[in-house]
Amino acid sequence: MHDQVNLDELEARELDDFGPRLKGVGYELRPEKMRPSVWVFDAGEKMRRHYQEEQEELYHVLSGRFEMRFGEAETAELAAGDVMVVSPDEVRQLVCVEPGEVFVVGSPATKDDGVVVVEE
Repeated sequence: MHDQVNLDELEARELDDFGPRLKGVGYELRPEKMRPSVWVFDAGEKMRRHYQEEQEELYHVLSGRFEMRFGEAETAELAAGDVMVVSPDEVRQLVCVEPGEVFVVGSPATKDDGVVVVEE
């Protein structure tokens, strides 16, 4: 089986009370063993601080500049072309420094696997 989609043809949709927009790559392609998506960010937007119950996540920066914040103190800088893999149990938050897009793939394809860490 093979399917194909062009990212330029996918509309970035807003999610409820959440900053970045989502291009539904996984919705279009329906892969069985992974959950791909493209997140579109404006400067200052960020993902929720979270970890995964099962999914290992791969982040590939397509454009822009970002910071990946881990736990309370560690930060990694990411720019176009950078690829990072994050284990399920690591608390992480992707923060946009310069507008851009990030391709994210979670595996296995577990629905609603993310656990938001509430800021205190």
